[in-house]
Amino acid sequence: MENLEKERKSIRYKLIFILILAAFVDFIITLALWLFDPFLAIIGGLLAGLWIYFWFKFKFFAKFELGLKDRLRDEIIKELNLNKVDDNLPSINSHFNHIVSSVSEFGLFSLSGFSVRDICVKSTDEMLFYGILISGKISKNIEPKESLLGYKSSYFIDDGYLSLYIHTDADTIVANLKTPLNISYKSAMDNIKEIIKIINQLD
Repeated sequence: MENLEKERKSIRYKLIFILILAAFVDFIITLALWLFDPFLAIIGGLLAGLWIYFWFKFKFFAKFELGLKDRLRDEIIKELNLNKVDDNLPSINSHFNHIVSSVSEFGLFSLSGFSVRDICVKSTDEMLFYGILISGKISKNIEPKESLLGYKSSYFIDDGYLSLYIHTDADTIVANLKTPLNISYKSAMDNIKEIIKIINQLD
């Protein structure tokens, strides 16, 4: 984690340098176009500066930023002695009246036979669900409470297989270049411990 934080800081410094470079290019282009059209000069300079900054950011650093969530998750589940979630997302279309057009997911961990994922479910024109899906085998005589630890939730039991949807309106793990990893790590750890409490109510 320490080496990862050093790498994050190094990238932040590089992005600051790129931002300064983009501002310089913005100034030069604005100055060059000013004699022709002041409004066009401002717009052109601004767009050129932004293009340079985001081109460098996504070309060289996007892969690192996208991988931060995976690395934090792997560190946390290792520390808490959890397992990686399996890759088989259960069929959920029937839970949303067969109007699902897309599902994006991020596997978190598995514990006591339950798999936990962040998921976002959309129809063609609206978001149907954004939060946590806990799924796994469960006794039919066990029914989750409507509210778990203060979260709004709903569930389906299909042939003894539970799909528990918990609305959180936020990702369990949030990691990016601008936030120190110790803050991201602590927040993610707290969130995962809350999910474990929910699973303990089901087990």
